[in-house]
Amino acid sequence: MANLLQNMLGNTDGIKINDQVIANDALMGMKGASAAYLGATLESATPEVRRMYSEFLTQCVLAHEGMTALAVKKGWYKPYLTPQEQITEAYKQSEWILGVNA
Repeated sequence: MANLLQNMLGNTDGIKINDQVIANDALMGMKGASAAYLGATLESATPEVRRMYSEFLTQCVLAHEGMTALAVKKGWYKPYLTPQEQITEAYKQSEWILGVNA
């Protein structure tokens, strides 16, 4: 899947894409959509529109929950590491993305 996306995007500048990067981008997108739907829900003038936005928000939260569970299952996210271990993992991942020590 990642190679397909790299070919479609014409990725020749050394930026690495894999399933973990795609999942992270999807999670960030769902987080942004959830924030937007929450704001729209709170600002809605009518109960019907508020209910519609609230249902969209619920769908985004459930999708985010599912993607997070997948990321934990695959070992892409390790929420139970100590803070120091999490920083070490993030540093290693950033080195891989940037191609340092590759």
